[in-house]
Amino acid sequence: MEYVVAKELVRYGFAVNTDYTYSRHDAGTDKDFSVDLQATGYPPFDTDKLLSTVELLVECKHRHRGNKWLFFPDANEPGMSPFTLGYTVRAVDCFSWRFLSKNATIAFDEEATFCMKGVEVDASNGNVYDSEIKHGLMQLQYALPRLITERVRFNVHHDRDENLPFFFCPILLTTAPLLVVNSHFSIETIEASESLEDISIPTPWVVVFSDTTPDFERHRVQECAPLAVLTDNSWVKQIDSFRLKQREYEHRLPSKRCADLASLDVPRFFEYFSQTVVCSLEHFPALLARIKQITESATNSQRKSAKRTRRTSV
Repeated sequence: MEYVVAKELVRYGFAVNTDYTYSRHDAGTDKDFSVDLQATGYPPFDTDKLLSTVELLVECKHRHRGNKWLFFPDANEPGMSPFTLGYTVRAVDCFSWRFLSKNATIAFDEEATFCMKGVEVDASNGNVYDSEIKHGLMQLQYALPRLITERVRFNVHHDRDENLPFFFCPILLTTAPLLVVNSHFSIETIEASESLEDISIPTPWVVVFSDTTPDFERHRVQECAPLAVLTDNSWVKQIDSFRLKQREYEHRLPSKRCADLASLDVPRFFEYFSQTVVCSLEHFPALLARIKQITESATNSQRKSAKRTRRTSV
């Protein structure tokens, strides 16, 4: 499955690495864990000029034929939901000299199905599990701090032309079909149903929320510790000054972001670590096409904005 997925990523213009490894403190010692695939692309994909970067982390789950993943949509009213529009395909420009447009990737979430929980149903015997889904979501979440740290350090240690805004998105991919319970779902409808399809709707992908636990927060601080030394970096201070002149909020300045990512004394970073795409293998090409479209649009808006700025300054 990993090889099939890797070839599909390459077909859509990404470069692929396998076994993206990170360290995690477990049972009193540091152990290595990994996500199956890391893919890197450079929107807009139709040009040789580097304007942004998109990083995908993909964890693959091959399931037995007949098994299905059943998800439960967010039951909250919109104003009380833990989900945030724009937090799934994350757009990060605060470590760069360039600015992405506001709500650069919000369109992806506006059309998404937000789900609180998923379970795996074995259609052959009716057994229900959630361990594989939980494990896949955790693997992806714990890999993200290393990914962010590497991308930020790359930006800070390279010249303006190579210091690019970046996008990233974790994806849990499965061979099982995905179903989302319908609006009539209840204990009574379950008891009256003869199949999962009686109480659910097929869907190509969903977005799932993962809370950031105290253990994860400690892990995030450990993985992001190299960013703490960048707060006094002269290059970072120059980007701070530049972005302040462009009326950037102080809490979004690169020095402040680096300090916060490496500290426990800050609110939890739901913005970077909370939302994951769960997709069925059948629909993975459509997901890749949509992510490319979203990131290309955001990158092209940045390019047009830069052109307008240059003409105005002249």
